[in-house]
Amino acid sequence: MINSKAEINSKQDFPPKKLDSLLSPKSIAVVGASESPGAGLNVIENLFFLGYKGKIYPVNPRRSTVLGLTCYPDLSSIPGEVEMVAIVLAADKVLPVLMEGARKGIKAAWAFASGFAESGEEGKKLQQKLGDFCAENGIQFCGPNCVGLVNLNNAFAAFSAPLNQHLKKGKIGAIVQSGSVCLALTNSNRGIGFSKIISTGNEAVLEATEYLNYLLDDHETEVIALFIESFRKPERLEYISRKARELNKPIILVKVGKSELAQRATAAHTGALAGSDRVHDALFQKIGFVRVNDLDELLETSELFLKCRDNLPPSNKVALVTVSGGEIGLIADLSEGRQFIFPELSRDSQKRLKEALPPYTTISNPLDAWGSGDLERTYPPSMEVLAAEPEVNMLLVSLDATADLAPKQTEQYLTIARSAARVKKSYQKPIAFFSNISGGFDPRIHSVLEEAGIPFLQGTRESLQAVDKLIWYSQYLRREKTQAPDLQVNVGKVKGVLSSREGFLKEHEAKEILEAYGIKSPKEFIVKNIQEALDHASSIGYPVVLKVHSGLVLHKTDAGGVILNIENPEGLERAFQKMSEIFPEEKEFLISQMVGGQVAEAILGISLDQSFGPVLVFGSGGVLVELIQDYSLRLPPLNHQEALQMVEETKLYKLISGFRGKPKGDLEGLCEALVRLGRLASDFRDKIKALDINPLFIMPEGQGVLAIDALMELR
Repeated sequence: MINSKAEINSKQDFPPKKLDSLLSPKSIAVVGASESPGAGLNVIENLFFLGYKGKIYPVNPRRSTVLGLTCYPDLSSIPGEVEMVAIVLAADKVLPVLMEGARKGIKAAWAFASGFAESGEEGKKLQQKLGDFCAENGIQFCGPNCVGLVNLNNAFAAFSAPLNQHLKKGKIGAIVQSGSVCLALTNSNRGIGFSKIISTGNEAVLEATEYLNYLLDDHETEVIALFIESFRKPERLEYISRKARELNKPIILVKVGKSELAQRATAAHTGALAGSDRVHDALFQKIGFVRVNDLDELLETSELFLKCRDNLPPSNKVALVTVSGGEIGLIADLSEGRQFIFPELSRDSQKRLKEALPPYTTISNPLDAWGSGDLERTYPPSMEVLAAEPEVNMLLVSLDATADLAPKQTEQYLTIARSAARVKKSYQKPIAFFSNISGGFDPRIHSVLEEAGIPFLQGTRESLQAVDKLIWYSQYLRREKTQAPDLQVNVGKVKGVLSSREGFLKEHEAKEILEAYGIKSPKEFIVKNIQEALDHASSIGYPVVLKVHSGLVLHKTDAGGVILNIENPEGLERAFQKMSEIFPEEKEFLISQMVGGQVAEAILGISLDQSFGPVLVFGSGGVLVELIQDYSLRLPPLNHQEALQMVEETKLYKLISGFRGKPKGDLEGLCEALVRLGRLASDFRDKIKALDINPLFIMPEGQGVLAIDALMELR
């Protein structure tokens, strides 16, 4: 799905590693242990705080004890076995400690120090030596240049900073490449429970996909939160995503690095469009990783998925109850363009709500259930009616039950929380509470919802974004069950065309390949002189188009290599003479049918990403393609639903759906062309470097699409 490297045999290419020696060791030596403030003290205090049951061996030649524990001058002096080593020394001391540890028989290690690959060439060399040594000696190594790791399920940590006393044990596993972000999560005091928290640092030995694989196998982890700068082994992500779906363990991630500076310029428009971050978006869409924008969204989305992963909404129709018209306005604004909708309520539901609420209440969805302020009487029946509504598949409750509520208000909101628990049990529909302020929760209300398995989110934007992602993920899982169709294509013909070619193909050659995969072009002929042009124009019928036919003239319109609307033989003779003067070295030209009546012009193409292989590009086409920047990306192959979603993400979708009374375009034909191009990209991923079909004419309904021009570059 991703590239040739990514057709993974899990037993050969990605053998799962048991990381128990790193995350659940029976003994740990802390090299650099101290009673002075710093990492050497924090590591041991964290172990005490968690109640670690294994052996702790402080190592420091200048001390005899640390916090009441016997301190050893070196690893060799420790009388017992040492399974794991925490190294809190400078960068130049890490490798010598690992060498001594290997002689001692250690199985795992973590190093806090910076000064490795992030610091320059010398640091890169040092990190390479460290990585090679660990690989040769079978040492599971975390870091360097990271704050460490925490296993709350097993009361273990090798962590350089003091652990937050409110850190809660739970079912969310976190993998973080940034040490500072790792500290932010452990100190968030959000009330979210973690199973494991892993700071990966420079990933000299173990990298993100190996930690992902470990957490997928971890029975204490149900949702994975990931903060990533780059995947060092992207070819493993297909295996990870498939395993995550099979185990029902959603992966929520923040992927930083959205700069378009990483775009690779190619002669094809698609290469300029497919910037690296847009390709990551396409990858995550394909493999079902849930991408969010920041740490607040990461936490809220992880919490929602944790509570709802076993009860995903079967549609995008949600209902919302709140106590404020102003909040409804805010929620409506922030819901614009989301995956979910607020459907109109049935007559029966409207009738029941009118009976439950004061006569001046506006009955709608979202619903303002303030009434006269007697929320214990208005909220419960409102939630009951909305949950019973057949058109609603998820219920949202806006309740600003922040910390330090007045006692009377707490009692009022507790009634609502308990009612929500009953409604959830009765209707088996997912319910989510959210506060419009990120100010913590009233602990009693939070406890009631927690016991009922109802998520309580913070922040209007963050909460709605989390719901949006939950709906998307539910739709994604349904789409995954739809297989790409078995298309009739002529693979042999394409192999014949490509067998002896490299570089840029001529337009007619590129169109031959597209025709073999069922993507049609206008009737056209190669001509070498004016008489051949006149003969073929007569058979095609005027008006016709004359084009230069060369693998060297890439953008023909810019170079004057296209003459349109040639209406008669005299006009063709003049056009042929002009074209011959512009391109005196060229021996071939194309005479083509002049096509009109299109509803829209699109670009359809393939771009090659160095990490992920072929990428499909679809968007508004013509000469302004790069200026308009209206496009979407996907990784092939596609099924029909993926193709349709790709089209729907562009502004072009409105145009071909009958914009302002104009004729509709052939959406089915367009989706089929996308599916067919995805098949071509997959079948010849090792041969095709880039492809532009620009413009692709989208004809009226029932008339298909036509590749008017095609530019193909081979590897």
